[in-house]
Amino acid sequence: MAPQNTSLGVREELNGVEGVGSALVGGVTIDIHASTHLAPDLSCPASTPLPPTAPHTNKPPAAPPSAKEDQETTCLVDDGGGSDGASTSTRCSCRSPDVDGGWSWVVLVAAFLQFFVTSAIYYSFSVFFVELLATFKESRARTGWVYSSNTAVFMFSGPLGGWALARWGTRATLNLGGLLAALGYLGSAFAPNLNYIFLFYSVLNGMGTSFTFSGWVVGLSQFWVRRHALAMGVAMAGSGCGVLLLGPKMEVLVGHYGWRGAMVICAGLYLHLCVFASTLYTSQRPPPCRFLLHDGEKEEAGSEKEGPAAEARTEREEQRQSPRQVLCSPAFCLLAGSCFLSTMATTTVFAVLRDWAELEGLGAAFSSALAGSGAGDLLGRVMAGLLVGRGCQPMLLFSSVQLLLAATIGFAATASVSSQLIAAMVGFGMACGLHSVTYALMPSHLTTGQGVGHVLGCLLFVTGIGALVGPPVVGAMVDFSQSYGGAMLLITVAPAAAAVLNVAAFCCFRIRLCGLRTRAGADP
Repeated sequence: MAPQNTSLGVREELNGVEGVGSALVGGVTIDIHASTHLAPDLSCPASTPLPPTAPHTNKPPAAPPSAKEDQETTCLVDDGGGSDGASTSTRCSCRSPDVDGGWSWVVLVAAFLQFFVTSAIYYSFSVFFVELLATFKESRARTGWVYSSNTAVFMFSGPLGGWALARWGTRATLNLGGLLAALGYLGSAFAPNLNYIFLFYSVLNGMGTSFTFSGWVVGLSQFWVRRHALAMGVAMAGSGCGVLLLGPKMEVLVGHYGWRGAMVICAGLYLHLCVFASTLYTSQRPPPCRFLLHDGEKEEAGSEKEGPAAEARTEREEQRQSPRQVLCSPAFCLLAGSCFLSTMATTTVFAVLRDWAELEGLGAAFSSALAGSGAGDLLGRVMAGLLVGRGCQPMLLFSSVQLLLAATIGFAATASVSSQLIAAMVGFGMACGLHSVTYALMPSHLTTGQGVGHVLGCLLFVTGIGALVGPPVVGAMVDFSQSYGGAMLLITVAPAAAAVLNVAAFCCFRIRLCGLRTRAGADP
């Protein structure tokens, strides 16, 4: 059969440029209407047939493009109708060469450096804790509120950071976060009393670091799609490297320049976050989609294959709960209590590590212990990716990690020589790295993709309360007893109790899934 001359309407969304053109391809006339957005693949992936549609018209789109459309070129091809008057369409998506390759590697390096700087400064606060005690002569309980309130503001600012990302975009939010974080340390360096440090360090710095964290999570998702999980793991490995390499240098800076001078230097380091944010742009557009048509029928490069694996994924999605059901479920309540206890313990250890080591006569081992925790954190994040990638159940892994936290804190509490404390902190850092990765997997394990943000926000809120109350409570106990014995017992028992709550949450989750399968099998 001879090829037909068919008028095709192709609507391409590429990056904000509008134009109209036509081309003759294989005896087929193609009219192109381009309206571009950010584009993410040098080649056009598989086309997907769409139901019959009315003849193509040049009407503008009814709504602005979504975030997903901003990352892809969407092409809609209309064959203009066959002999029976029916019209069929084909849609495909093309990505920019700067997604999953190209400039995205630069973005990944910038994200790694961001986590390197922020984590090294954040987890070294125990150096400043001792200096604040000596300078302002306040109680450990009140001084402990400085660090705990910074952590709480960091977590409570998650919804505000999400609003800023939607309102101003990723790069503007990251720049704002870097400026706020730097201003927090700069203002704290000249603070005459703890009240000003609460304002600058706890509020401004906590909010700024929250904005940068949320911004880089979103930024990485824009530049890494197929290998997003791997990219996130590599970027977050910067946390362990920062604590390992830069963390011990904080004590050296305080020794040379005093705690106020060291905070000014930290403010300068935070300003580098604005430099890292400048990498978030796409330098190349995607190419236009290409179609091969013969005898009025579309030949596509490939198609998404539905098979047993796809059916299994669909079944798992159906078994998950909606966000509202998750937040009201016993499993989520138990999981939230578990995260509250384990986060309270980890936040307290990093807040009082130096003071605790000096009271026990192990102050000389502090820098080595902090570096050891950074090395362990890096190892733990790598191990978490390997374990989950091999099918390890995240909630059960989370319980094991919490037991490891309890064991390492208890071992550190009974340490009598420097080598024991350093070994305990290496294990503690590994447990923290495992805890960070598995904690991030909990929301997606409980609900579908549309509700992950809501569930994560509520979980962060509860976790923030744990971070808020931990250091002040422990500080009050030490002020009362002049010993860390009872305080260390508390933060050793807390993650062990968290593991029990998490196992109970897993049992509730499995019982619900079994009930859903039973009802699904009983349905006609």
